[in-house]
Amino acid sequence: MDNDSQERFVILLGQVQPDLRRYIYSLCHNTGDTEDIFQETSLALWRKFDSYDKSQPFLNWAFRFAYFEVMKFREKAKKRQILSEETLKLLSEECQKDQDIKKDHERFLSGCVAKLDDKEKKLVKMRYSQKMTVVKINQYFGETGKKIYRALERIRFKLYACIDKHLETEGLK
Repeated sequence: MDNDSQERFVILLGQVQPDLRRYIYSLCHNTGDTEDIFQETSLALWRKFDSYDKSQPFLNWAFRFAYFEVMKFREKAKKRQILSEETLKLLSEECQKDQDIKKDHERFLSGCVAKLDDKEKKLVKMRYSQKMTVVKINQYFGETGKKIYRALERIRFKLYACIDKHLETEGLK
């Protein structure tokens, strides 16, 4: 693998790492096993990266590898099995569906945020992009009490409603 491919692999794996770990955990329900399987999956992905089709989502490709690594792990630890292979397949499918739903929500979120008024956008940016605490935001605006909490709650409600509307329009809900 050349340097560009190595760099692209590291970037792609870094981007999907949290979702891939959650997926593996959903299949084995053990943090230690999840880490072992994640490492094996990462090695398998590295070894087969030359066969990755760039036109496909890397995460979906990684999910397939992770599924097979979970199955190999389960085979080695047969005596500790709790879930059947059928149950694992169902969990795998559900996790992938959840990932698709998450992508749909993320796709609409930025458009919904753009529809907020300037003060609401500023609050969203401060709280979620800049990761400021509500206490700090209160200080910034010279507010006290729960006014900022209520404002953020109203904004979240607006964003949920906006995303739901888009999902319905696209026939995804």
